Amino acid sequence: VPLPALPAAKPRLDDGNCPRQQNWTEGQDGTLRCQAGGNPRPRMECTKDGKLFPAGIPYPITRDHNGTYRCRATNPLGTDERSVVVWVHCEWEVWGAWGSRGYLGLMRVL
Repeated sequence: VPLPALPAAKPRLDDGNCPRQQNWTEGQDGTLRCQAGGNPRPRMECTKDGKLFPAGIPYPITRDHNGTYRCRATNPLGTDERSVVVWVHCEWEVWGAWGSRGYLGLMRVL
């Protein structure tokens, strides 16, 4: 008995499959989590600063990955888009008259 075909559906990005805020740690691998539902399966494209950044692939994270990513899912029935803000947890040093200290911080660039 053949399985019934799934109904056609336009792309859908939601907080479950494409969280609007994601946290990565400098020096570790990070993956942009963004998948779309829809039928036929949507084509997914994410960019940061106008450059393609594929979702679902781990990358070694640096401070430069901090910022806003734009993700777009498209199929013949339509398009859905959302912005994803990535926070990169990193360490930095503060220099002063009394020397330096390391701090664990959080950067956000908009």
